[in-house]
Amino acid sequence: MKEKEKKMILVLSVITIIVIIIAVVIKNKSANKENESNSAQQTQEEFVNVLGDGTRLNTSDKLHETKTFEGMEISNFQVTEKDNVTVLLGTVTNVSNTTKGGYPVNIKIVDKAGNEIVTIGAFLGTLEPGKSTQLNTSATFDYANAYDFSITKK
Repeated sequence: MKEKEKKMILVLSVITIIVIIIAVVIKNKSANKENESNSAQQTQEEFVNVLGDGTRLNTSDKLHETKTFEGMEISNFQVTEKDNVTVLLGTVTNVSNTTKGGYPVNIKIVDKAGNEIVTIGAFLGTLEPGKSTQLNTSATFDYANAYDFSITKK
């Protein structure tokens, strides 16, 4: 083998080793970022319990408190997320002596610091005194880790 060929093989070997080292470093950095991201999401999920089927169920006591709105009570409030769809359910009961509802509302979802996560639109059906109905709305926005909500007329 000529001296020139030996140098060429040596240069190619060094370049190959450098490329392998760079690839390993990039892969490790990528894995570290993914682990950090997963850890951050887990710590941010203070009010979520993951069920066996992967459904994320909100566990915030504040979110589950009965709320009063325009002579109606909203109770049994539940927020779940699965397959990128968040579903909000609740029971609305007319506790007044007059017919209520029959109009759209905004449901403002907030985090523990009181910052708005999202506002979801819904429709409250007409309710006779003493009657109940289910409030049901969904979105492709993940707000399963909510802390509380408020409801206002649109």
